[in-house]
Amino acid sequence: MMNEARSQSILVSGESGAGKTETTKLIMQYLTYVGGRAAGDDRTVEQQVLESNPLLEAFGNARTVWNDNSSRFGKFVEIQFDANGRISGAAIRTYLLERSRVVQITDPERNYHCFYQLCASGKVSYSVLAIILYDFCAYYAWVLGVHQSS
Repeated sequence: MMNEARSQSILVSGESGAGKTETTKLIMQYLTYVGGRAAGDDRTVEQQVLESNPLLEAFGNARTVWNDNSSRFGKFVEIQFDANGRISGAAIRTYLLERSRVVQITDPERNYHCFYQLCASGKVSYSVLAIILYDFCAYYAWVLGVHQSS
């Protein structure tokens, strides 16, 4: 990239369960390493890019027949570099989220990880979200064998 002074692209493609998500994480780790900032900088763009992965996975990944952490969406990651080869910015765009999974899943597949994390946290407040997810959380507790005594 620095030698050619032109934008570069990396396309990660493959069948379900082939390791696209993990490969993308490794590529992002490498790019943030080689394009890192000087020591002493506050919360860097590099950190923010890497720290976005767990959040995106919570809201966009689910268990499928083939993969316990299957991405159910596509993402376009753009990392910008300055003239010195240092990361100057980044953008992540998501697309094609499998929306039907929110309301309809088939056994043994699961919904998005965020719902299970919310239920497992024990911090569900009596808000609109709690009302919407009440039956879902009760089912999740039943599946885990956590029964409330009457």
